[in-house]
Order: sequence, then structure tokens, then C-alpha cells
Amino acid sequence: MEDSMFTIQRQLLQFVDELKGHEDIKPEEIPEYRLYISQLEEFFDRKLGKTIGDEEEKKAISKTMIQNYIKEGLLMPPNGKCYNRGHVILLALIYNLKPILTIKDIKKLLSPIFSGESGEEGEEDEANIKRIEALYNAYRELKQRDSYKELLTDKLDTIYDYLSDKQDMAEPWYTTHLLLLVLLLIEQANMRKKIAEYIINQHFSREAEQDNEP
Repeated sequence: MEDSMFTIQRQLLQFVDELKGHEDIKPEEIPEYRLYISQLEEFFDRKLGKTIGDEEEKKAISKTMIQNYIKEGLLMPPNGKCYNRGHVILLALIYNLKPILTIKDIKKLLSPIFSGESGEEGEEDEANIKRIEALYNAYRELKQRDSYKELLTDKLDTIYDYLSDKQDMAEPWYTTHLLLLVLLLIEQANMRKKIAEYIINQHFSREAEQDNEP
């Protein structure tokens, strides 16, 4: 029983290591030159790969997605037909946010980035790109400080200690252990999602800001 759980724990920790290097675009990997939309699409496919769903491959970022994000106000329009480093970074952030948040909430969350954005070439455009890069660098650095290994180990140990005193749990025992782990992870994910939505609605909504004005 203990050997089975030790093996499962080792597999989970190995999976966490694999995840930490996945779905993440490093700043030094982003081209300094501007990209056309087809090149942008190819860049994300190469870095993030394609997902499988509905019996066909789905692109990480498609031309249609990019055009819709611009239409919805999540992404600034290209300069002519070219996209800069700021566009790439915002698309990377949107890619990570969209499995959890609605498009409406993502737009609220990213709206401060566009404050003062002129949409024209020049100093303001370069300053905006630098702001976006600084935010992205801070996000990646802070993300590296999260220890999902410790989270998993603590959860597994807590469940193990709890179940050790229980004799009426269904067999196989390790399956019950993993079922409880999944339930706790999902509960934690739901709580984090609700907290994130609360912050967005309270502090990133124009309506909320107007309500709080004296």
C-alpha cells in the first residue's frame, strides 16, 4: 500500500516538473522583429504546441482568435499588418487566462495595460511594450516561486494520515486516496477562481470604480 502511494507520488511530482516547462514562453524566445499574423500563429504553435479536441487538432492561437481578441478589446490592433513583442506577451497571458476566466473578465483584468495607449508608432507605443514586458517578467518570476510539489506532497501526506485511521474506506485504498486528492485540488481551484473573479469585479470594473468615486 505504501509502496503504491510512493510510486504514485513520484509520478505526480515528475508530472509537475514537466508542466512547469510547458505552456510558457520565455521573453528571450520572443522575436525582436515584428510578425505577420501567419508568423504569429506559427510561433505559438511551435512554442505551445497544438491541443487535441473534438477529433481534430486545435491551434494554440489561431488567426480567428487574434482577430476576435482585437475586436473584443483584449489586444491592441497591429501596426499596419505587423505584431510586436507586446502583442506576443498579451497573447501568452490570454492563453493562460482563458481556461479559467471569461473573455469579459479577461478584458477587465487587462484594461489597465491599455491606459494611455495611442495605437500609433512612437515613444508611447515603445513605452507600452516595456510596461507589458515588465509585467510579464514579474509574473514569470513570481510563478516560479510557487511550489506545486510542496502542495501535492502536503495534500498526499494529509490524506494518508487521515485514511490511516479509517478502516471503512472502499478498496483499493490508493484509489480512495487519489479520489480525495482530486476532490481537494478541484475545490482549491474553484476557490482560487472565485477569489480571482471577486478581485476583477471589485477592482478592474469601470462600473465598480465609478460606484466607489466620492
